[in-house]
Amino acid sequence: MACEGPYFSKLLLNAIFFVVSKHCDRPELRSDPNDITTAGWKFRQRFTQLLRDCFDKSEITTLQALLIMSNALFSRCDERSLSWLYAGNAFNMFIDLGLHVLPAVDSIPAEELEIRKRVLWGAYFIDKIQCLFQGRPPLLNRVNLRASLDFLDDYDELEPFQGITYMTTEPQRVIPSLNVSLLTNLCELTTIVERVLREIYSESRESNLVHRANISEEIKSQLRIWRQNLPIQLDYLSFPDQAVFLPQSACLLALFNVLIILVHRPLIIGHDGVINSTTAHESVNACTAAANQIVQILHDYSQHFSLNSAPYMLSYATYISATIHARIVAQKGSNSTVFQSLILCRNIIAEHTRLYSAAEKARENLEKLIAHLGISVTDDNIHTGSPGSSQNNLPSEQMLVDESMNVTRESGVADRALEFGSSLTTLELSDLDLEAIAQGFQVDVESHSFWNSLV
Repeated sequence: MACEGPYFSKLLLNAIFFVVSKHCDRPELRSDPNDITTAGWKFRQRFTQLLRDCFDKSEITTLQALLIMSNALFSRCDERSLSWLYAGNAFNMFIDLGLHVLPAVDSIPAEELEIRKRVLWGAYFIDKIQCLFQGRPPLLNRVNLRASLDFLDDYDELEPFQGITYMTTEPQRVIPSLNVSLLTNLCELTTIVERVLREIYSESRESNLVHRANISEEIKSQLRIWRQNLPIQLDYLSFPDQAVFLPQSACLLALFNVLIILVHRPLIIGHDGVINSTTAHESVNACTAAANQIVQILHDYSQHFSLNSAPYMLSYATYISATIHARIVAQKGSNSTVFQSLILCRNIIAEHTRLYSAAEKARENLEKLIAHLGISVTDDNIHTGSPGSSQNNLPSEQMLVDESMNVTRESGVADRALEFGSSLTTLELSDLDLEAIAQGFQVDVESHSFWNSLV
């Protein structure tokens, strides 16, 4: 890129500049010096101008630029239609270039093969994450891709991690970025995301109750195996003394817990609203365990990096976690441990609205859910200030994170990685009214689409 090599383009460069500009405090980068959401506006304008000359020809750099902008337009700008159209055109270019089928190893240079493989899996990953965020059907199917997850170039595995966009101070020690391990395991996890989207939440999903139960069990087994095979250096929850805590490893574990929740939520309501008490209780346990672990991740993230600049994946996971905590709080009341977790998630989402416009919709949905469930949240419950005054919020937000985790530790569940589907009797779930919990989730069914309740 710096030397204007074969994979340099001004379009891609301006896309990168626009994405990273949200982390820059320089007012001259903003169209409105007082509004951080306008940072990098000139780069976006330049991108739009350059795109007119690139749109009619399929090139790797063009599809890369479109995918980068697609992510930013959704999370940062909440321009969902334009984001989806950019991504769709990028995937069409991807197929047009034949990147979904890698050529024979000896037919092209090794460097070219590695670039194509990373573009392939990067596009696949972005497709699944975009579909997860927006509630849309996947466009790229694993069955149509011919490429392994064995990467030839592992040079950047041990490159020093650059935390300039994640923390306000310089890191005290050099840590590896683990880029190859993160990419490999993220892509493996997104193959499970595809199954969740297609086989549990798609309009054409199997209606047979037994078959749907079997699919859920298969996916749960896949998730369990994935977590068991996760390299030690990426699983800080299970191996805190051996793992490397990175923003993307936190996102990786958060995504895993989001999938646990998405797999178990339909089982709480049951088929046609008929509740199986055993299955429902196991699913409530699993969802609460996953939601609690997301809170643990948020707490640990705040100890290493700034929550204000966290990747959007953590914001999305925070919202999903909050929807579970809200249902439990509706049963247990504001004196319960889970209430502190709900308040924590609520305030983090409010803080993220400063950086991500999509988080504003998440906050609106969460407030509607809290009101629907009859949960009372007063000013006495809120320890943070207004989301707009981020510099003043940081100490208070940290105090709330610590307070929430201290209460959770008293229950004995925060200092260890919760096993998949483990019993959470310490969180006093055994006496929950499953009928009322199911009714709390029924609001998703009444809206005709589960995804309408998501970000």
